Amino acid sequence: MATKKTDTEKHDKTQRETRMRTAIKKAAFELMAEKGLDKVSMREIAEKVHVTKPVLYYYFKNKEDLCASIIEDHEKAFCSQLANVKQYAKGPEDVLYEGLKLHFDFFMKDPIHSKFVIQMISYTLDVSPRMPVERPKNRYIHGMLEQLLQQEAKRGHIPADAIGDVVRLISGVATEIMMSAYLDQHVCPRHSKSALYTPEVIARLVQIVLLGIKEYYKERK
Repeated sequence: MATKKTDTEKHDKTQRETRMRTAIKKAAFELMAEKGLDKVSMREIAEKVHVTKPVLYYYFKNKEDLCASIIEDHEKAFCSQLANVKQYAKGPEDVLYEGLKLHFDFFMKDPIHSKFVIQMISYTLDVSPRMPVERPKNRYIHGMLEQLLQQEAKRGHIPADAIGDVVRLISGVATEIMMSAYLDQHVCPRHSKSALYTPEVIARLVQIVLLGIKEYYKERK
């Protein structure tokens, strides 16, 4: 009985700590997106969660560690969805379209996402010589996309040498989708409808990228 009680207590403690970590990251995410990463203090985050600063430092060693954990959570969730694409993708066009569509949906679903990314970019491009936000070392979105494209290359759907170029081109489109969402949501809402992305625009760009890649590598043979 004592062992069961101990196991239960451990489980309950783990659950409480998980909920607290989630609450801290949610509060920090909202504050950083609104005010900027450099303008949010650990004290403000603690007040929003209704805990003391020592509680925050129990879970995260500093603000940079907290921010990195937030980024890792989002990348992990995105990679998990992207991994599911390989179960139904019929070719590289499906892989790239679904990947960009996930990216598009992420930023269009909630305006806070594009605001947070812009704040993060602004912070890391600060004129001071610091690099406060360390990217997670694992589960890179580029790595996941490369894995999916490598599978398509093995099937003969795209040249193996082209994988790096495809990832770079698609990354450029993904960045523009994020910037477009930010401008549309926070700077000039619906000011220029022609600049907005849609699933149809994404599908067209994917076709253009793949046709260009195939033609380029065909000429190199």
